[in-house]
Amino acid sequence: MNQDIQTQEQLIEYLGSIDQQHLITYINNYTQQQVTEFIDQINQLNKNYPGGIKEYANRARKLLLDASEDVNPFAEYTAHVPQGQNVDIYSDEYLRLEQLGVDEIKDTCFVLVAGGLGERLGYDGIKVGLPIDLVTNTTYLEYYCQYILNLQRKHGNKQLPFAIMTSDDTHKLTLQLLENNLYFGLQKEQVTLIKQEKVPAMLDNLAHFAQIPGKLLIDTKPHGHGDIHTLLYMSGLAQRWKNEGRKWLFIFQDTNAQAFRALPVVLGVSKENQFELNSIVVSRKPGEAVGAICYLVDKNNKGLTLNVEYNQLDPLVKAQGGEPVDEQGFSKYPGNINCLLFSLNEYETVLQETKGLIAEFINPKYADATKTKFKSSSRLECMMQDYPKLLGPQNKVGFTALNRRFCFSACKNDLNTALTKQKSNLPLECAASSENDFYWLNAELLRMAGVSIPDQISDEVNYNGLEFKFGPKIVLHPSFGVTLSEIKSRIKGKVSISSNSTVILGGQAELHSINIDGYAQLFGNGQFNVDIKDVNAPKLVALEQQDGIPGYLKIRGYRLQK
Repeated sequence: MNQDIQTQEQLIEYLGSIDQQHLITYINNYTQQQVTEFIDQINQLNKNYPGGIKEYANRARKLLLDASEDVNPFAEYTAHVPQGQNVDIYSDEYLRLEQLGVDEIKDTCFVLVAGGLGERLGYDGIKVGLPIDLVTNTTYLEYYCQYILNLQRKHGNKQLPFAIMTSDDTHKLTLQLLENNLYFGLQKEQVTLIKQEKVPAMLDNLAHFAQIPGKLLIDTKPHGHGDIHTLLYMSGLAQRWKNEGRKWLFIFQDTNAQAFRALPVVLGVSKENQFELNSIVVSRKPGEAVGAICYLVDKNNKGLTLNVEYNQLDPLVKAQGGEPVDEQGFSKYPGNINCLLFSLNEYETVLQETKGLIAEFINPKYADATKTKFKSSSRLECMMQDYPKLLGPQNKVGFTALNRRFCFSACKNDLNTALTKQKSNLPLECAASSENDFYWLNAELLRMAGVSIPDQISDEVNYNGLEFKFGPKIVLHPSFGVTLSEIKSRIKGKVSISSNSTVILGGQAELHSINIDGYAQLFGNGQFNVDIKDVNAPKLVALEQQDGIPGYLKIRGYRLQK
């Protein structure tokens, strides 16, 4: 534990002891208030990072040496097909695992990683504040809260803890969104915001810290979402939840509404296989810019199941003849989507042993061929999916593979990037594709429950070369059912929905013999058995102008015409 620095003399001595004396070369040019602010920053940085900035700099020097010598972190490994469980969502096995998992929900904790703004999307707000769909304008954060609320309902309303990792960019806005909406039905005390702090940026291979121009203060940058493990350790949340008898920890990212539909099955797989870590994975094409889950074996024949980033995978498998593929041409190394389910008992034990410090990496941009100084400052980063690097061969790590549209539809790309993806026949991962997948999943769940819904195009939108094709716009509120079995229980007769329909289902609504062709909002505790026809459903139409259009519509390229 670092002792707080109190005086300028202590500051000078401390920085000299960790080879950062360059920071105080011109300290006499600054006021006492500015020096005090600098001391406060040093003390805070030491608190934020286990071992303080001395440990941070020491770790950085080792990694920078490796980077300058082009050390390949996987040079001594060979990649093998990992072990996990593939689940067909249309099978009886799916229903069995779902039921097995439902019984575990009451002992599950939820952690949302939400430190990013929507800049990559071309949106200037927080991503969890984006509407998933235009029919209800439900935001991602509202949907997650409502889902947790309805998971609680299945178990006597036992509160399920929900932690959200924020950042300097998102903390106030996330808290404001929760408070303005009364936590979307959750109790305030069950929601905890834990803010991710930044780490020092560095100038060279000696890990000398950069300063903000014209100031004493150290320039800082984000450390990566791997900080979630350190925060769960340092906040005491993981230990508290373990002491409360909780059994599972589910970590998910900010804009993937499909993740909750997959959770019960993944819980079932983890329980049955006794996985300490279970990653939800999807099929991926060789060369696709998605991390891959591999079983890596070193020269001592020790192995671990680990995510390998796509830019590191190619050199790893090239010597082995490339990526192995299945009959459909998909890689046998499935794609990681950063939805991670942990067995809390083992997870918390590992945190106590490691303080949650995930193996870091650095990608410096060197100023010249000497590889000693950087073009611009760089920092250490870490990723939450690298957690298995803290484990040994005795720890059981696996995956659950599911249909991609069923469990994953990220909202992260702007429309220009989406157009490039569309031309390459790759997933668009933009606001429009996420909304489309959301409607598709809801419709598919109803089909699986016995509802007749034609798989036909209802709305076709063309915008600046992008083509979006939507089927029926169906929204299932989590109160209508958090599992397929529960949704099936709501269907009591012959039900059909036309491809041109827009339908919102929620509450304890039961659908008896009913045909819907148009717009319907069935929300409540009633039994519905009246046909709904000739009610004009809203249409999605391309934007004709940009001026005065809200950001959440601009990033889609269309609006809802009611």
